[in-house]
Formats: sequence, structure tokens, C-alpha cells
Amino acid sequence: MNKNETLVRNLCLPYCCYYKKGKNEDFRCRGAVVVERLMRSGRLFILEDENRNNLDPAVTEVTVHLLCSHCDFREEDCDFAHNRNAQPCGGFFYLARLLGTGKITEQDIKE
Repeated sequence: MNKNETLVRNLCLPYCCYYKKGKNEDFRCRGAVVVERLMRSGRLFILEDENRNNLDPAVTEVTVHLLCSHCDFREEDCDFAHNRNAQPCGGFFYLARLLGTGKITEQDIKE
């Protein structure tokens, strides 16, 4: 399934250092799948703080549990899954920030 332009514009381009326009357009990280679901339900949030170094470690671990274990990129293509010092993908960052600020809940990610 191709990424829609709204997802690319609101998630991939501003938040993901791994996203390359035109490359692997059919593949989506688990975070993108969840964000797209939230967008379809009318729950699109804009984050003004893009500081990726400001993720709460406890929220990071909860988000790892909720997202990474279900992500198609985890085994071979995810630097963050192998090394927490690497940058997480945009979907991970975006959802962890929303979770950390209380704009979404763990249940929102699980659904």
C-alpha cells in the first residue's frame, strides 16, 4: 500500500531522518501505520517541538514495546532496534512525543 501524501507531508518528511522520497514507497514503519490510522480517525496532531533528544526514557521504552515488536523493519533495517543511540524513525518519534505529552494513550497505539 502506497503512503498517502498527507502522511508523507505530516510525518515522513518532517520527522523521519530515514525517509527517502521515491525509495521503498510501498513500505511503512509501524509508527506510520499507527499515525495513518489516527489520521483517518481525525486525530492528527501537529508537534511544534521536534527535539528528538528530548524523549522521556520511560516513554521511549513503552513506545519500543508498543511499536517496535510489530514493525516490519525491526529485524534487518532498523538501526534504533539494534542501538538505542541511533535515531528512531519518524513514526516512533512522533508517537512517543504524543504519548509523552498525553495527547494519545497507549491504547491509541495498540488499537
